Amino acid sequence: MKLSLFSALFLLTGWMAGRAASPDSAALAGLREYSSGGDVNALRRYEQLVAQAVNDPAARERVEADLVRVLAGPSTFEAKRFACTQLAVIGGEASVAATAALLRDEETVGIACLALAGNPSPGAGRALRQSLRRLQGNSLVQVVNTLGTRRDTAAVRPLRELTTNNDPAVAGAAYLALGKIGTPAALTALAEARQKLDPAVADAVAAGSLIAAEQLLAANRRPTARRIYDELLAPGWPDQVRRGAFEALLRLDADGGEKRAAEALAGGEALFKPSAIAAVALIERPAASQRFAALLPELSPAEQALMVESLALRKDPAARRAVADQLRSPQSEVRLAAITAVGRFGDAASVPALAGAVLAAKEANELRAIESALAGLSGGDAVDQALAAQLRNRMAGPKAPFLAALVRRANPASLRVFLAETASPDPTMARLAFQGLSRVAQPDDLPAVLKALAGLLAEAALEDAQASVGQILRRVEPAARGSAAVRESLKTTEALSGRARFLPLLVYCPDADGLAEVVAAANDANADVRDLGLRTLADWPDISAWEPLKRLYGEAPSATERVLLLRGLVRLLGEKNAQPTAQVVGHYRELLTSAKGDTDRKLILGTLAGCHDPAALALAVEQLDQPGVQAEARLAITKIAEAIKAAHPEAAAAALKKLEDR
Repeated sequence: MKLSLFSALFLLTGWMAGRAASPDSAALAGLREYSSGGDVNALRRYEQLVAQAVNDPAARERVEADLVRVLAGPSTFEAKRFACTQLAVIGGEASVAATAALLRDEETVGIACLALAGNPSPGAGRALRQSLRRLQGNSLVQVVNTLGTRRDTAAVRPLRELTTNNDPAVAGAAYLALGKIGTPAALTALAEARQKLDPAVADAVAAGSLIAAEQLLAANRRPTARRIYDELLAPGWPDQVRRGAFEALLRLDADGGEKRAAEALAGGEALFKPSAIAAVALIERPAASQRFAALLPELSPAEQALMVESLALRKDPAARRAVADQLRSPQSEVRLAAITAVGRFGDAASVPALAGAVLAAKEANELRAIESALAGLSGGDAVDQALAAQLRNRMAGPKAPFLAALVRRANPASLRVFLAETASPDPTMARLAFQGLSRVAQPDDLPAVLKALAGLLAEAALEDAQASVGQILRRVEPAARGSAAVRESLKTTEALSGRARFLPLLVYCPDADGLAEVVAAANDANADVRDLGLRTLADWPDISAWEPLKRLYGEAPSATERVLLLRGLVRLLGEKNAQPTAQVVGHYRELLTSAKGDTDRKLILGTLAGCHDPAALALAVEQLDQPGVQAEARLAITKIAEAIKAAHPEAAAAALKKLEDR
């Protein structure tokens, strides 16, 4: 039978209405049944629908209707909580009734408040106000807080009544809400409470009053806000409240708080002094710097240190002079504050003042602070020149802070200074000088650096000096260029002390000629030269040293030499463990075959355990036949098998099976 046009339109309209009733019926069903830890797809779907509905009234109506169904129907608590979080975004008049119903149950008051707090409908406020008389305890506190969040002016009267509630939590919440609402009636209630100063609700009254005052300031009602702050300044209020009121008044004062801060510092309560000192940095009148600098002697050492920091932030000449004057303070913490401040704003002209601080310094931490301050001075070459001048000044006291600052500043122009200071008999100065060279020296400077090492007077600094020269050698390309320079220096000295300075440097620039020089030393008839050569060879950084090390290991006349050489061999192999090859495993086999005893085998097996390769595993299994190292072999097998079992399951399983069978 054919449908009439009217009937077809009617059916189509009904179908569309059904579609509008639920954007996604499956998602709605899933949402209603949701519980913690369950399928979250329905939640993600509704989050998407809510995001799309924010600026689409029609979609907003449809999604809100679905969320109301969740609240009104047989849904889990988790589902209702989720619905309320979404209604907090898009909820309107249509959801008020369903949400308000949740206010009747203590378990759901919280989620209802979440939804109603941002609902723009007047009905939302009305529902919250109507619930005030039947709720108590935490549920009542939550509703009161929500009315405050909504700044519901119609709630002022019932909230004022609740300020006399026997439950301090309820009364306190009411005062806080009144502060947020901020109507004349609300302000009057808070003013009366401030006069009573009831300790049970003092914190809440103060918090509500401070919120109200900030809102008054935002509305440009400064006199009323000032009265509130003045009242909260009175003794009896908690310290943090009084301090907050004091800081607010400093900001409101026409002179930027200058007079109030000065009065507080000149004899006021200690409570306000840190805030007054902090305000000094923000006072605009330039002459204020002298005024507050003059108050420094009246302050405690801790307060003086704070004042130094505050004056330093002012940046005007008077303030900076006052800060620099405190470099000579008799109090260590004040000197430290001044040192740090001068380091932040100073330049080359500040170097002599900081040099004076070096003479006055009584503790190591002051010298470290001076070093940091000198290193941080602005001014580039001018500062470096001033630091160099202090190094030449015999009256400047300890020189290390100046040289250390030059090292940290790393100006290439300081190269000559560093070269000169390498000859210092003071090990600390020599170490710093070579550190400076490691930062600024270029490959072309290498001959001068090696000459400085030859002239080193402070033997205690030799090891550090060699490490610094090594950093320079690593930057020389090709390595043979650095090696040639080191070997040239070796030719200029016959003494053991001279050879000891240069031979170890060859490990930083390894090449064939350098290795030959080291091997020759390791075979020298002189025992001291031989020992130097062996130790350098054991430190050689690449596998090119393998053959001479292995030969000397086999020929070693003493256990001391044997262990030294074996450690060098094992180190070379250990560095190859990350990328094991047949050659690496072959070298392990050579070592184990030529090992001089169980002690040597244990050392080799300890490194072999890090070679994650099936061939290395097989080699470890072979060592089970050595009675003296079975424990080490078992450990190596276990470690290698565990590491390779994913890539080589059969080899790992077979090796572990052999362990079980033994």
